[in-house]
Amino acid sequence: MKYKLNLLICLLCVSTFATAQITIKAPQLAGEQVLLAYHYFGQIYVKDSLDLDKKGKGVFTPKDKFDEGLYAICVNRAPVAEVLLGGSQNITVKLDTTDHYKNIVVEGAQESVDFNGYAHFMRELQQTSAEKNKLIEGLEDSVEIGKIKAELKLLGATMTDRQNALIKKYPESMCGIFIKGLQSPEFQKPEGYDALSDSMKWVLQYNFQKEHYFDNMNLADERTFHTPYIKQSMDTYMDKVLVQYYDSIISAALSLIEKSRKGTEQTFRVVCNYMLQWGVKSNIMGMDRMLVELGRNYYLNGTATWADSTLKSNIGKEIKKIEHSLVGDKAHNIELCGLDGKYRSIYDLGGTQYTVLFFFEPQCGHCKQTAPKVSEFYEQYKDDPRFNIIAVYMLTDKEEWTKFIEEKKMENMINVWDPERTSFYWYWFDTSSTPMIYVLDKDHTIFAKKIDVDTLKLIAEHELK
Repeated sequence: MKYKLNLLICLLCVSTFATAQITIKAPQLAGEQVLLAYHYFGQIYVKDSLDLDKKGKGVFTPKDKFDEGLYAICVNRAPVAEVLLGGSQNITVKLDTTDHYKNIVVEGAQESVDFNGYAHFMRELQQTSAEKNKLIEGLEDSVEIGKIKAELKLLGATMTDRQNALIKKYPESMCGIFIKGLQSPEFQKPEGYDALSDSMKWVLQYNFQKEHYFDNMNLADERTFHTPYIKQSMDTYMDKVLVQYYDSIISAALSLIEKSRKGTEQTFRVVCNYMLQWGVKSNIMGMDRMLVELGRNYYLNGTATWADSTLKSNIGKEIKKIEHSLVGDKAHNIELCGLDGKYRSIYDLGGTQYTVLFFFEPQCGHCKQTAPKVSEFYEQYKDDPRFNIIAVYMLTDKEEWTKFIEEKKMENMINVWDPERTSFYWYWFDTSSTPMIYVLDKDHTIFAKKIDVDTLKLIAEHELK
């Protein structure tokens, strides 16, 4: 019986020791409510809460373990300290309200202790760097400036050494993952680099950044998304690192999604949804192709298992609306009827270099404003065979159509309509909003779409030199 009792006590002790818990000690916050919040892809979410006792003590104890990552301790819903939780999660956090971040003490799990030491080190280093940079602003002596810059460089090297030491100590743990993600992959100059032109240097550096920007952030590891910087890194990559051209952006987006698929469904879901939302919100011409690519590759075929029927239906409807009129694809050669009653194809009616399709409805307010601007702009190109504007009336009231042409002085353009609705122009061209302007190149490829007259002017001025 004694043996069994001792064994039970030992098992209970082991179980208690293995259970994750975060003990808070903050005498100055006695009786206050404290929140434990976690970082997740650019947001902070409350995980747990507790009321400190009269001595300012309390313990966060999950049923199993907390997800590994960076956590914020909040008072009055404001973060007052941050701690890193790795594999071992038995820690004590001592807070001092005179300066929470400066005076925070972490005891227990060594990984959490080491990260707290690193955080203190970084705050001191940043303060020192700021002071030295401020000194430079007031100096004119180049020797003194050079001396301070050398000191700043040394501080940078010290930071890198500290980071590398922790990455080496915790190569597969949260601390190593967190700190490694802060380091930017270093561009290695190839042989003969210095002799290259500036444009070639830029191309090499750009390609390196595009391919290696996320080398130190594992998108297949859920712990990466529990850092405060991953969302900002994604935004920077999409908005600033990549050339803002649809083809370059979409290929990079698909590459990142595929990297996330190597992890869990959650990593895949986060990155895939992020790219979908980014593409939908983007104002970059041609980015509607992102929706088509993601929809076909992931959402509509069931790969995105989290997508419900409503989301899939909405994506499917949007794709059906735009899939035949994407920038970079060849426009369908529809036939339309002119004022003379004869049907001709847009290929035959277009210019030798560029063809503009101007879809309009007379009762549309924006169409009423845009039509005369298009006509006025076209005056300087109406005799240039390289450039033609085809004005497409979208309804079937001939009297309304001819009256609008006369009122808006659109006689200089090629005016057509589809009285018998045989061209299915609405299927081949997205005309869900009006006015809608498309520009086709000499090969009848869609060069631009959904543009205004000012953009049309810029295209003409740049392309028809």
